[in-house]
Amino acid sequence: MRIEDLKLFTIVVKLGSFTAAATALDLPRANVSRRIGELEKSLNAQLFFRTTRQLRLTQHGEAYYHELLTVLEGFEQAKNKLHDIDDKPVGKVKVGFLPESDEALQPILARFQEQYPDIELDLRFTNNYVTDIYSQGLDFAIHGGRILDSGFIARRLLSLGRCMYASPEYIEKNGMPKTLDELREHQCICYRWPDGTLDDCWDLLTETIKVSGRFSSNHMGFVRRAIIGGQGIGFLPPLFAFNAIESEGLVRILPQYQSKTEDVWLIYPDRRGISLPTRLLIDFLVKEVPKLATLS
Repeated sequence: MRIEDLKLFTIVVKLGSFTAAATALDLPRANVSRRIGELEKSLNAQLFFRTTRQLRLTQHGEAYYHELLTVLEGFEQAKNKLHDIDDKPVGKVKVGFLPESDEALQPILARFQEQYPDIELDLRFTNNYVTDIYSQGLDFAIHGGRILDSGFIARRLLSLGRCMYASPEYIEKNGMPKTLDELREHQCICYRWPDGTLDDCWDLLTETIKVSGRFSSNHMGFVRRAIIGGQGIGFLPPLFAFNAIESEGLVRILPQYQSKTEDVWLIYPDRRGISLPTRLLIDFLVKEVPKLATLS
């Protein structure tokens, strides 16, 4: 009986199917099914009722699952103590990041791996932490905006607003808007939210400005590149255009206007059984990410 198989059992329970667990762990479904079968054989007990439509715990499986969570937590804490003594943490951390936040976060992650060279990072971009934490088997995720599920542990990292930007080429060709009324006469590049809503009403602290343009996208990367390419003025978080702002490839428009802000959170499902590499990365991000607030 291996610790990895016990952990696999708890993941199958949390996700509700062998297929979901296989997807989260990047394993073949047959591998998951075989290992759970071997675990049941070694325990001489049936852990799941299997039907074509659902997978649910037997009475033995239910009791075993709840006791096992405590055992695995103790095992993880004991392993962490050994690594603390050796001062050489080893392991893998699977993390969900906001799309297009890579420019700002990649240097932070590089510094982390310089400090902890034996920790492997598996990075996944995610738009929905509620489903992706379990479906992709993430140790934690970074989320911007309102917390959608109180069943998770959330640690606030920073608050970021959005700013209006254009490329120097666009400004040279079309002029710099001096007022919000002038902004209405310019081509603006708008993001389309996942629900299909077009973000053409830009929320500022003092008012909301309605803009128009010929280009929109539901991918923030396209929006960013279109602004850099001189197609129009955009409204985006500085975090998503870090390099272009640093290199002056983007110029801030109407800087006297401040936008409303949104909180950025670090979210994970449970404190129990958290690995040392995961804890170290969480602590590192909690320390380093707030420094990005100076961008806005």
